Amino acid sequence: MPALSPSFAPWTCQSKQEGPVCKGERHVSSGWEPFFSCGDTALWVSGRSDRYQTRYYNEDYLDSYREFRTNDIDYLSTSPTGPVMATISANVRFEEPFAVPGDDRTRTIITHGVPWDIRPVNGPAVWRAVGTLVEPPEGVGTFTGHVTDGSTTTRLVDAPLPEVLNDDDFVEMVCTAVLGPG
Repeated sequence: MPALSPSFAPWTCQSKQEGPVCKGERHVSSGWEPFFSCGDTALWVSGRSDRYQTRYYNEDYLDSYREFRTNDIDYLSTSPTGPVMATISANVRFEEPFAVPGDDRTRTIITHGVPWDIRPVNGPAVWRAVGTLVEPPEGVGTFTGHVTDGSTTTRLVDAPLPEVLNDDDFVEMVCTAVLGPG
């Protein structure tokens, strides 16, 4: 049995000619926690994550490839008890090929789907990305797909991640989703 992440237990593994193939699930929920502030208004976050993983090992039991399916959602409020005022969600599939089997530092993370959807609880997305995100082990990741910012949709090809959604813009979009434009 190869070394497996305990957060995905229980695992089921099958022996294949190339090496073991193991599948696991992780379902996590959290209570309300401080997030960050929008000016004088503190935000609180509560989350849920449902993730399914398949790991492919070689004959030496070294991890050589991983596949994931995930549906994560963060619920946002201006109170530590709710109600939910906005959400940040991700609904994606991603794969992780390894350049060197067993060495996490050599994997590339390739994500397909909706990596970011920031929206008020009753309304359209304030900011949403649909496409493919590529994060190499070295250097800056890139995004190819469509980004909708309010009512404007832009097509991007191999755009560096800091240009797609930097930290300041992320905070601004979240604050807009929770508190409205202003």
